[in-house]
Amino acid sequence: MNDESKKENNKEFYKLLWQSEFNNLISTKDLTSTIFYSLIKDMDDVKLKNKEYMDLYLCEKLYSTLLPGLESLSKNVEKLMTFSGKESQEEVSRFNACNYLAEFLMRNNPKYGKNQETHKKFLIYTRKERKTRMTRNNLKPISDKIEKIYKEAKIKINKTNIKNFVQKIDVKLDLDNGSGEGGLASKYDWIEHFRVYKDDQEISLSSFLEAFNKAVLEIHDIDEKMLESLLRA
Repeated sequence: MNDESKKENNKEFYKLLWQSEFNNLISTKDLTSTIFYSLIKDMDDVKLKNKEYMDLYLCEKLYSTLLPGLESLSKNVEKLMTFSGKESQEEVSRFNACNYLAEFLMRNNPKYGKNQETHKKFLIYTRKERKTRMTRNNLKPISDKIEKIYKEAKIKINKTNIKNFVQKIDVKLDLDNGSGEGGLASKYDWIEHFRVYKDDQEISLSSFLEAFNKAVLEIHDIDEKMLESLLRA
């Protein structure tokens, strides 16, 4: 086999190798919780000097821009490797993947433009995971505060009054930012959560606490600062 044939065979091999890897790439448009947790697997104990978790810092500050950049780079490289004749051979030969990625990162602020959606997805998953770690084995302060409000209200919780009860909690714990609106009462579907209950069936305090903790984790507007306040004894 002459040198020219070897060169062509190598080119075809790397082309097939790249296409195989490209097909396995994660599309940022399809970012799900499963994909998110695969990115931070086995890293949750590593902390930076400011006590922030390294994996969550990377997701919030880096991955939301870097992954779309790698996706764009991959598509561009695939186009060049399947050279169609539209691009000049000179353009193909002088393409530099590092320069392309660097320019992409400089031009694409995660908080603006087309990357906003990806950044928001990462922020939602990151905040939920950070709050989950904050509440790990540390739910007693929240339970104590809710139980106190429950005793003061002197009611039996059911589907007909649960929203009013949560509104009282929002006001007492300042989860509505002092507005008297919003908070957990309007941002979580309490009726759906207790859909198997009859309207007048009593909801135990322990069942309510379980639902309340889930709502705190799932509602994005309940940020880390608000959760810190809830966890303060």
